[in-house]
Amino acid sequence: MLDSLVRQLKSNDPAARTKAAATLGNSGEKSAVSLLVRALVDENRHVRRAASAGLGQVWTDEAVTPLCTALNDTDWFVRWNAALALGLIGDRRAVDPLIGALHDVNRYVRRNAAEALGNIRNTSATGWLIESLQDPDVDVRWNAADALGKLRDQHATDPLIHALSDPDEFVRERAADALGRIRDVRAAACLQAALKDTNDDVRKTAKEALEKIQLRAARS
Repeated sequence: MLDSLVRQLKSNDPAARTKAAATLGNSGEKSAVSLLVRALVDENRHVRRAASAGLGQVWTDEAVTPLCTALNDTDWFVRWNAALALGLIGDRRAVDPLIGALHDVNRYVRRNAAEALGNIRNTSATGWLIESLQDPDVDVRWNAADALGKLRDQHATDPLIHALSDPDEFVRERAADALGRIRDVRAAACLQAALKDTNDDVRKTAKEALEKIQLRAARS
């Protein structure tokens, strides 16, 4: 079957190459990686889309550098897939390219870049994720707050406290959750105030976060 897919990837028909790349990705086989990497620079965007999505299903270090390069692809969907795949692989080599992707013109790419940086959990991304708390897209702000909670870097405490006043209740809830993960006592007073938030989920998460901070303080 692999030989057949190799032949299809060399076809003059973009639809055949796209189908072959998608099949290789769905196989989940490590032997498909080098073929998908080659397809990642195909002249046809649909082939590149299939290849970038496929590499997200294989999860191998070999794909990291080509996927980082794909973050600069002219097609936003390829960049979106590349950011998603890099977050799933979790290799620290992707941190700087993903930080760059936080400034992508496409909001969907920025969303995946923020999520991926949270999954990699390298605190060198903290400052850039803090900036993303001001992104005009609500889902980018949500993912940035969630990522900062995963990094557990106390440098994010004050910006997350500020995010408790975000106009979107989902962002406020993620900010409260992130503060609970960081457990910085400086957040206690603002989380106490968040217990009066108009949204039930924000109040519930603020209460849980406050309990985590109080527990840590009691043990120290």
